[in-house]
Amino acid sequence: MGLLLLAWWWRLRPLLDNRLHADEALYGYWGLLIGRGVDPLLTTVPVYKPPLLPYLIAGAQALGGGSEFAIRLPGLAAGWLLIPLTGALFRALYADRRGTLAAAIGVAMSPFAVLFSATAFTDLPMVALGTAACLAAVRDRPLLAGLLVGLACSAKQTGLAWLPLTAGLLLTARTDAVVRRWGRLALGLLGPLLAVAAWDGARVAAGGRSFWEVGVAGYGGLRLIWPSELWPRLHAWAAVGRYLFVSPLVWLWLAVGMGMLLWRAVRSAPSPTAWADVLTVSFALGYGLFHWLLAFPVWDRYLLPLVPVLAVLLGRVVGRLRSGLVVLLLALLLLPVAVEAAHSRYPVGGDHGAYDGIEQVADYLRGRPAGSVVYQHWLGWHYAYYLFDAPIYRAYWPTPSWLAQDVQAFGGREPRYIVFPAWESSARVEWALAAVGYRLVPVLTTVRRDGSVSFRVYVVRGGMDGETNGETATSGER
Repeated sequence: MGLLLLAWWWRLRPLLDNRLHADEALYGYWGLLIGRGVDPLLTTVPVYKPPLLPYLIAGAQALGGGSEFAIRLPGLAAGWLLIPLTGALFRALYADRRGTLAAAIGVAMSPFAVLFSATAFTDLPMVALGTAACLAAVRDRPLLAGLLVGLACSAKQTGLAWLPLTAGLLLTARTDAVVRRWGRLALGLLGPLLAVAAWDGARVAAGGRSFWEVGVAGYGGLRLIWPSELWPRLHAWAAVGRYLFVSPLVWLWLAVGMGMLLWRAVRSAPSPTAWADVLTVSFALGYGLFHWLLAFPVWDRYLLPLVPVLAVLLGRVVGRLRSGLVVLLLALLLLPVAVEAAHSRYPVGGDHGAYDGIEQVADYLRGRPAGSVVYQHWLGWHYAYYLFDAPIYRAYWPTPSWLAQDVQAFGGREPRYIVFPAWESSARVEWALAAVGYRLVPVLTTVRRDGSVSFRVYVVRGGMDGETNGETATSGER
């Protein structure tokens, strides 16, 4: 219980410190569309994810309002529950108390688990459901295991990766009636998949686009990598993957221990524990190989399924050393890592300051007169969420020349605002507006936690205007 309480605090801190990543804001917007009854089937937006998370977020928003905390509540719950799920999975496989504690420590203190539990990404619910499916399989409940794999796929398409591991772990419980039990696994899997297909079919019938079609089009398809990409991709994945545990000694234990587990499994008589060792090591290596050799984007969240699997292997290695001091040493090695993760000092997970101040920008824009125009080019998903019910018109500008033409045609009708993130220059827009007799006047500047500028809000004014809606033409910082 002490470990779980510490883990809750480690996950809560970055959740409260960091603002929404663009993807999180989009999921929050989908939740509002569902929960407010505006678009319950999400037919008016290009959805590229299965439905489980948007509806979970809508439910959380119904309980906790439209806050950032409500959006992240499903991920926070899934990330926290992943700790006892992993411990229970290890206990069911190996019946080793020291190893169980070591596996739970591995998940509780992994920077990946800490920082992604503080986000609203689809990955953590998918991983928690996949781990629960493995636990159900080890406990010889194939129908439930299939249902949980199906729910993992309903959270994110790649949840299907849990199916071979779950099917293999069914053999650790019993080796008889394999075909019948795999049939029950498939039957359980079928239910959620049919529900997702029915939801997607209803959306298409109502005029929406299939999330499969949108996802494939946006992803660009998969291919085998070119020989010239082998080393750069391996280096890139290794650079990201080191943050699964950070500690070099922990990684050394894992590397040596996995080799020893495979060697012992090959040389020993067949047994459920040896089979479990082979399955977990094979899953970890195969999953990494799959992402290396296929042209997946090198995104940190793709490695999340490795957290519980590697934690189980870590518990197995530590448990075989048969000393409580080794468990204590593991906790001491990972404790500073977890604390650093709680302070968002590792470059994985959600936002780490890039969007600091976005809530101030949103509050300022929500206070503008009804009918005001906000031009957007970079922050569309944030505006969709933060300005969901604000009486503000949002207009996308593709190029500075398009923006200048729009301002020239309609600039005298209502106030117009534009926000520039610190990583984008306003120079091209200022030149384009100057050509049609308009200029940008700064009205709000926000700063990040390190004191650097995060966003600048401008009002668009005619070249001779001194005031617009009571706002002075001087730069302000609020």
